[in-house]
Amino acid sequence: MAHFRTAHPGHTRSLVQQSAPGHRPAPARPQHGRAPVTAVAGRKAKGRHRAAPAVVPPSAADIAALATYARPTAFDRIKLREGFLTQFGNSQRFDSTAIPPLEQLVGFMEADSSIADIRWMAYMLATAYWETTSLKKETVPTLDKKGQPLRDKKGQPLVHSRQRWAITMAPVEEVGHGAGRNYFLPVKVKALPGGEARVTEQDGDQFTVSAKGLQTAISKGARMGAAATQKAVKTYADDDGTELSYFGRGYVQLTWWSNYARASAQLGLGLQLLLDPAQVLQPAIAYQLMAHGMRTGEGFANGRKFSNYFNGAKTDYVKARAMVNGSDHAADIAAIARQFEIILLAAKP
Repeated sequence: MAHFRTAHPGHTRSLVQQSAPGHRPAPARPQHGRAPVTAVAGRKAKGRHRAAPAVVPPSAADIAALATYARPTAFDRIKLREGFLTQFGNSQRFDSTAIPPLEQLVGFMEADSSIADIRWMAYMLATAYWETTSLKKETVPTLDKKGQPLRDKKGQPLVHSRQRWAITMAPVEEVGHGAGRNYFLPVKVKALPGGEARVTEQDGDQFTVSAKGLQTAISKGARMGAAATQKAVKTYADDDGTELSYFGRGYVQLTWWSNYARASAQLGLGLQLLLDPAQVLQPAIAYQLMAHGMRTGEGFANGRKFSNYFNGAKTDYVKARAMVNGSDHAADIAAIARQFEIILLAAKP
């Protein structure tokens, strides 16, 4: 099993992800020279001769939606910034330092020809907004009861440090690094000559990871993950691999060494992210992980993808949360996605 962990404050659950459901099979094509056979009234179609599914033409609403949400080549950066300030500037979590990362993230989407719908962009931006909001330490003036700055005996303003949750719009590490969870403890990873890797967990369970990111148990009865209180056994202590941790990182908080391995292979990076998990904090790689999963349903998205929720006139920002973390805070993130939709539509040239 693979687990997904969110880093947003107040989130305390992880989503157990099962194997992604298979794609719905495409209708069988008729043999060359034959037209599809339709069942006659009172007679059942036999064998493989079945009626071809009716092709439903797009409705006027579908066509209008496609035109409305068609992504332009580039967005007006001034309008993008103004929209961000208008929509989120009054939030206690607003931070102006999030604007450059926001523009960088939009830039990745502009350069990605596979992202053609503004609603897709809005949902990715909302996900990044929610998942990367983090504690920020800052120094602020000390105020009296009337809201006026206090000063010391020399007339210098008094200041104090505080922490607050702030929007970053940049890849971040999971708060607490997964403390208490079965992916919290580091594991040892050893690259093997054939392009595979060996993973040893602190309880002694060992796995071989193929170049395609698939794991096979080496030790009998091995189960992925170890209790956060597990003490390292001799097998772990003697292993000559590199000790690495696989807590949440990125825009969508990738967790578990198995997910790092699988996602790395899906992006065409071999086992690069398994061998160097900190690379997930690089914005370009973090973007690829988020966009690929949401577009294809692979990896963390657990078989769910954009086209399930945004298709023609269909727009479902609430259920789209299933791509990332079930229904956790789905309504909150949907509201943020609608705000980003307003921003992006206004920033179209």
